[in-house]
Amino acid sequence: MKLIPNFAELLHEVKLPAAEKCFSIEEGDEKYIEQWIKDGEITCELEKLFNWINLEYKLKRTDLNDEERQLAEEVKKRFPVDQWRVIKIFSDHQKKYRYYKKAIEDVKRRTTPRMNEQAIMTIFSPGWGINT
Repeated sequence: MKLIPNFAELLHEVKLPAAEKCFSIEEGDEKYIEQWIKDGEITCELEKLFNWINLEYKLKRTDLNDEERQLAEEVKKRFPVDQWRVIKIFSDHQKKYRYYKKAIEDVKRRTTPRMNEQAIMTIFSPGWGINT
């Protein structure tokens, strides 16, 4: 599993997709997370997937036998078990930023600098399309 090729570009343009779409599945990943992918894409929330990976492959445990330890190391090499949270934070932040930016721009279009308090409050009433 790796980051999508244009991740840095999308990050700088504030256009990151949902966290699950920030990763692409590589050949061989199916062996480890088959139940969580369909048509080459993750089918659940990223947090759910990585919590499952940690539990399923005992990544936090120290009392593993040789076979389990080898499997855990292979999974750690293949999946970003320590970095996925940062990608999720970036993606979630940009998603919220885009939503709030749109809401602010909508309010700016509906107001003027000279509006009084009462007039401003009317734009937040039901029917104006702004959810507070």
